[in-house]
Amino acid sequence: MHKTISVFLVVCAAAAAQPISAGLKFGVPLNDAFSVQSPNPLSYVAQTQRYTVGPFIELRLPAHLAIEIDALYRRYGYQTAPLFSRAPVRASSWEFPVLGKYRLFSGPVQPYIEGGVAFSRLTDIPQVLELNSKNNYGVVAGAGIELRLGFARISPEIRYTGWTRRFFDSPGDYLQSNRNQATVLVGISF
Repeated sequence: MHKTISVFLVVCAAAAAQPISAGLKFGVPLNDAFSVQSPNPLSYVAQTQRYTVGPFIELRLPAHLAIEIDALYRRYGYQTAPLFSRAPVRASSWEFPVLGKYRLFSGPVQPYIEGGVAFSRLTDIPQVLELNSKNNYGVVAGAGIELRLGFARISPEIRYTGWTRRFFDSPGDYLQSNRNQATVLVGISF
């Protein structure tokens, strides 16, 4: 029995010492995806899903540094009001942040800061008047804490993304997608 436990602990320690880890991130936005101006001649109602989810991979480097690449999925949507004269507009968004991370301390609890760039692409979107661009890019900054629990790592963080342009921009600026995005994310990796 002791031999089995010892082998299990050695395998877990070896897995945790590997320079590459992968996992999944879940999150919720801290601000709305759309800015709606009212009253206006053609009202809009935002119908954005309040979740973000996707895989990530991290390459740990010497000197408390790491590189992380994410593939985060989220949904956007809106509809015209009050008559709802057309079907709801929905879009899927894939965001690909590429981040440099710096862990401030060693040990089982490691605060970190991160920064980098993000690329985004809207998919599953019809051609509508409000669509400004299907592609976007921006800068990313964030901070979090990595908790080591055995061979698993849990990383709650807050992340800001500043996009260079708006995905959606209606005539008269009654509906605009926000260029500033704040998100709380929790990563689970092995």
